[in-house]
Amino acid sequence: MEERRPKRILLVDDEPDTVEMITTLLELEGYQVFSAYSGTEALKFLDMERRRAPAEEEVPVDLILLDVMLGNEDGREICQKIKEDELLRFIPVIILTVRSSLQDKLNGLNLGADDYLTKPFINEELLAKVKVMLRIKDLHDELRRERNKNILLTQALEKRYSFGNIIGKSAKMQEIYELISDISHTDSTVLIQGESGTGKELIARAIHFNSPRKNKPFIVANCSAYSQNLLESELFGHEKGAFTGAIRRKIGRFELAHGGTIFLDEIGEVSPPTQLLLLRVLQDHRFERVGGEETLEVDVRIIAATNKNLMEEIKKGTFREDLYYRLNVIPIFVPPLRERRDDISLLASHFLEKFNQEKGKKISGISPEVMEILLSHHWPGNVRELENVIEHAVIIAKKDEITQKDLPQYLLQKPLKEETLVTLQDHEKDLILKTLKELNWNKHKVAKKLKINRSTLYGKMKRYGLYKE
Repeated sequence: MEERRPKRILLVDDEPDTVEMITTLLELEGYQVFSAYSGTEALKFLDMERRRAPAEEEVPVDLILLDVMLGNEDGREICQKIKEDELLRFIPVIILTVRSSLQDKLNGLNLGADDYLTKPFINEELLAKVKVMLRIKDLHDELRRERNKNILLTQALEKRYSFGNIIGKSAKMQEIYELISDISHTDSTVLIQGESGTGKELIARAIHFNSPRKNKPFIVANCSAYSQNLLESELFGHEKGAFTGAIRRKIGRFELAHGGTIFLDEIGEVSPPTQLLLLRVLQDHRFERVGGEETLEVDVRIIAATNKNLMEEIKKGTFREDLYYRLNVIPIFVPPLRERRDDISLLASHFLEKFNQEKGKKISGISPEVMEILLSHHWPGNVRELENVIEHAVIIAKKDEITQKDLPQYLLQKPLKEETLVTLQDHEKDLILKTLKELNWNKHKVAKKLKINRSTLYGKMKRYGLYKE
């Protein structure tokens, strides 16, 4: 059994006889006593003990007995200095005074002293106060330790349930976290697929900032925001005079991303001619600026994202199949919020804390009725819609809790039954399942019939939970 160390007490008094008497009294009770004859000496002792104390020691001593009259020094000023120190302030202080004035005692307490004792005192009275103060300190220490445990637990949960700024504890999100960890240290191209508002850019950022390229640029190019000609200029840059309005050379986003990562958002919106240019960059990382002749070579990792079903776009002839397979080296499917309802309360709490800080509010929580509405809503706008709802509620809320009247009106209307809301993903799942059954779960034949590769088929089967019984 580990031996407990004796309680350590610092006695500060300028009268040697008093120091000797109190030291003997306390040592007979099993306490370890250190003495100082001035306030300056006491502060030096505390500083030295703090520097050489082992890591597990929270404070240099467990209690300080401090005389008010210390020659030319005022013990109350020493007490104030101790209580202003970030570490020493946790040490209880008992003021020793020869004055019996109530005001003098109150002054000492106002400066941070925890108790006082008037000289001359009865030995039993001193021992009783020492025992009480040490017991109170033990309780305070225990409370601080529990608080620190809670802080560490919260940090551990945040680390466990988030990756970068991604929030989620559901099984599907845990699979994505694991995949991010696996692929971050490679340079393989990634295709992130999912509905609008699911957080595809956050996943792309998580991959970049957990990779060896994290200290290099992360450049975003929204492919749906530009016409064909302007998109080519945005991606590859242009030379002066390349077209009307090109009054100077422009550096494109691929050049800006050199050494880092380029995120091609909404890749499904790119026109076929630009797709051909992207295919070349994916193959050999080379391109020319619009209107230029010099061939440039860049070192970039390419991450693309889309809310479209690219296989359907290939069938329609609007997306190149060879580009799709170049992009789809590592596919990531981000589930819609309605398929990860376990994360709704976690996300709502996260957004509540975020907007509390941004809006200067102190809303403590979300009512059970509101949480029930949030959990039952279909969330066509996914995480982005939930974030907007919580922001709206925080702005409107007048109480310390979000109630139904703080929600946007459309959330209070009777929701459609979820089974009536059919999506492209529902059709895709039914088609894959039907084909698997028709071909007796022969994945090679199924992939060939659906005109997709087997790795894509496996990914979709895993996503939709399709397993042969």
